[in-house]
Amino acid sequence: MKKHKLILPLVSLFFLISIGCEDLKEDYNLPEYENSIKIGVVGDVSILREQVENMFFGAKLASEEINQNGGIDIDNLNYNLELIYKNSGGSAEQGIKVTNELIEEGIDIIIGPTFSSVAIEMAELCIENDILMMTYAATTPELTFLDDKNLIWRTCPSDHTFGAISAQYCFDSLQYETASVFYRDDRFGQGLSNIIKENFIGFGGNIANYISYPGDIVDLGTYDFSFELNSLLGQNVDVIFIIAFSSEIAVLTNEIYNNQLYQQLESKPRIFLNDGIVPEELIINGNTELLETVIGITSTNEGNFNYNTYKLNYIDRFGFSPSTYSEHAYDAVYSIVYAMLRANSDDPLDIISYLPEISGTENHTDQQVSEPVIINVNEYGVAKNIINKGELINYEGASGPINYDSNGDPIPKIVIWGIQNNEYMEITYYGK
Repeated sequence: MKKHKLILPLVSLFFLISIGCEDLKEDYNLPEYENSIKIGVVGDVSILREQVENMFFGAKLASEEINQNGGIDIDNLNYNLELIYKNSGGSAEQGIKVTNELIEEGIDIIIGPTFSSVAIEMAELCIENDILMMTYAATTPELTFLDDKNLIWRTCPSDHTFGAISAQYCFDSLQYETASVFYRDDRFGQGLSNIIKENFIGFGGNIANYISYPGDIVDLGTYDFSFELNSLLGQNVDVIFIIAFSSEIAVLTNEIYNNQLYQQLESKPRIFLNDGIVPEELIINGNTELLETVIGITSTNEGNFNYNTYKLNYIDRFGFSPSTYSEHAYDAVYSIVYAMLRANSDDPLDIISYLPEISGTENHTDQQVSEPVIINVNEYGVAKNIINKGELINYEGASGPINYDSNGDPIPKIVIWGIQNNEYMEITYYGK
């Protein structure tokens, strides 16, 4: 079990958003690119501005490291990497709109979006137009099973992984037999809650209540949760699985604690939170009486050498701590660029053939070669030299080993975490 202090994030917004919330431009040190390869970076900034901008900064940090270490060499020509930022606004319609804008600009590689509710429609448009799309935060299992011509990838794990492990840990390790599920009513919440429910029942557990709340509430603090919480808390259970956005968790913990039925429970249930929750925000803004009942799941292992290197570099560059998923945006940039170098091409149809190889999953060719060289965070110059010599690399990113599978999903190390004495702690691990 690992316990450590947290560096609290500072609010710092570096992007200007136009009135239509569609175009994002850096408002400081805008670089000039004489010869660049452009990649679109799409996120739902107008919904979770601070958190999504944090993710954009993860991608920006990767692009800066790449450009500062010689850029990208293809067919004996040198290029800088230029990121074009777009705001998908939390809606599939806006996601399609900005994807079409990127296509019209001649961009055929897109990193993003943030939300599962945007990802499927964007992915379908990308497939139709032979666009490589790699999301850093959309965890919907639907992406795994698309007929995608191998064009849709992600650096964050699927909710199939998170849901199954959440249920398994509670049933097997904690020996909890009864649970309720409380989820936001959108594609993300519906998908993950159903996976947890099916797995928990499959292990032999019982789901007492399966309750949703509206996923389109602008200000959760003004919503009356009486009906939902009275239904949720009508029976005593061992654990309540909550599927929500990180920005919603503080409100939900306060609403639960202040509910009369919760106060009447003789034995208070544990609260199990989905991936993507920012523990710092929960510790500061969540209900203090509930904090030590909270368990969470993440693919970010803060004991990982590469994550800590990334975190220190991020703080040094931007002045505040990275948020959840920013490391996945960082890894998306590097995954694509390393595959680009290996393919000696910026054509998405060439790049996709090398993504499993550069992540250590498989050798693209049948030739006998030496073992891949492990490439850590901010070792672009080393990796570039190795690739130029015709040797293989295995990029182990800020989020840990990636190991893309045949569906374009990473095979991650999963962390179960908790809070003790107002400090985040890692409890146990699943996977590599």
